[in-house]
Amino acid sequence: MQQIAVLLLLMDKHLIFFFSIAICLSACGNGGDKEVNLRLTSKERREIDTLVAREVRMMRPLMDSICTANFNELVAAATDSIVQRRLEEELRLRARIPLENGRSDD
Repeated sequence: MQQIAVLLLLMDKHLIFFFSIAICLSACGNGGDKEVNLRLTSKERREIDTLVAREVRMMRPLMDSICTANFNELVAAATDSIVQRRLEEELRLRARIPLENGRSDD
């Protein structure tokens, strides 16, 4: 009797496993390859635009406060990036200039 219970328990686990695999595999079909052609009416576009505008208005104070809090870091990162690019450009241009008489003005 105990062996039958263990066998049924193992079968249940295997059945659950196989059903889980089957569901996962069926969910991974070629749905990504299909092109979705969705046309919205002008009323639907206006509704979506209204919803997005409302959400943006609600989020704007938060976005502005994040920008204000991170402003100095963002400017420093942008400045460092610009300076780094200019230095790389200068090195690239200097490498193109042939050295006269084997000396440089550095």
